[in-house]
Amino acid sequence: MTSAGRRVDGRDTIGGVHHDPAGEQRLGDDPTAVSADAFAWRLTPAETVAAFVRGALLIDIRSTVERQAQGWLPGAIVLEPSVLEWRLVPNTGGHLPEMTSFDVEIVLVSRDGEASSIAAARLRELGLWRATDLAGGFRAWRAAQLPIGGDPAAIRG
Repeated sequence: MTSAGRRVDGRDTIGGVHHDPAGEQRLGDDPTAVSADAFAWRLTPAETVAAFVRGALLIDIRSTVERQAQGWLPGAIVLEPSVLEWRLVPNTGGHLPEMTSFDVEIVLVSRDGEASSIAAARLRELGLWRATDLAGGFRAWRAAQLPIGGDPAAIRG
């Protein structure tokens, strides 16, 4: 890490999460269209485990069918994407008890990281500035050979 807050590999690091400006990609023929994750700070599987260990909420937004077919994410709270705002924004009547402030660290996980990237960007727009996601989603988790199952102790150590 350099003194300017930039890692040696050139990626910006903020609070343990990173943004890789070189990873920005444009979509289609429209030069103004930028991918939803172009400005998101995304976590690797190892960084996701570290975030969970330090107290981040791990939110699995995969469908029931996907979870049953692919496996469960240990310690994750399962939420449908359609209720994320209602359950995670602290000043709503239906927020989770863990959502005590807008400063709670949240890591979203989808099948391949696309839906979670879009959802994390939306949560940041709503003031949950520490919302991020697992780059590559559950597929990246599995590829990293991390535990799969319902036991939070499996990744808390």
